[in-house]
Amino acid sequence: MRLLTGCTTVLLTAALAGAVSAEDVPMTAREGAAPEVGLDQLLRLPNSYEADVDRRSGANESQWRTRFAEARQELADARKRLAEIEQELQNASQASSGWAVAAPGSTDPEASPLSLRLRQEVREQRDRIAEAERRLRQLDVEADLAAVPPEWRE
Repeated sequence: MRLLTGCTTVLLTAALAGAVSAEDVPMTAREGAAPEVGLDQLLRLPNSYEADVDRRSGANESQWRTRFAEARQELADARKRLAEIEQELQNASQASSGWAVAAPGSTDPEASPLSLRLRQEVREQRDRIAEAERRLRQLDVEADLAAVPPEWRE
């Protein structure tokens, strides 16, 4: 005996009990064959489906807000760190004495190991700021292409 699907079993049981006439049971259910469903019907969402979440480019409002907040925070952190390093460099230059001493063979008296390290950090922070600004612009373009409302970008 062939196993029947739940719907078919219910229909056949109802027909046998007399609640439903045999004519009301579809031919495919009476024969025990599964109904044929076209591929286009399988790939389409049912008409009764309603999405309760508005998504743009795979992300909802809170995800877009989080993306923008993280990008802005990264930029703010890089700018803050640059200001700290520049202040430290300024303090180091003010604390040095009037005598400028350079390494043998060097003509730059400010080429002390401390100032070289700080200058390198300044360059790195400027690069981080440029990268964070570029990421924020890319996120803005991505949001524009996804038609993300301006209030989601706050």
